[in-house]
Order: sequence, then C-alpha cells, then structure tokens
Amino acid sequence: MATITIPKKIEKELSIASREIGISKEDFLINATLYYASSLQGKRELNKELNAWEKISNKDLLEFEKRI
Repeated sequence: MATITIPKKIEKELSIASREIGISKEDFLINATLYYASSLQGKRELNKELNAWEKISNKDLLEFEKRI
C-alpha cells in the first residue's frame, strides 16, 4: 500500500465528508480514486486511438515521401 501526504485543508474536508457519508477516510479516498480513474477511461481510450492514427499517418507520409 502506498502512503501519501494530504494537505491539512484537504484532510479536514476529507474528514467532514467521510463522517457525513459514514465511511472511513481510507474508503472515501479509495472510492474517490476509483471514480476519478473511471471517469478518465474515455480520455485514455481517445489518446490511444489518436496515437494509433498518428503512427499510421506518419508511416503513410514516409511512404509517400519515398515515392516522390
């Protein structure tokens, strides 16, 4: 398990939010991290696709330049 340092102001908000929801701070952070990672899944997939298109485009451009 990794250890992180949380600024005091954020730790205070974390304590309040986790208490209001009725879960531990650790569970709150785990759930928040998983939610955030899930929300970024579309962006990660888009980046993979754009990188693939860029590689294909670069390859096609090099082939075109060879023929000139």
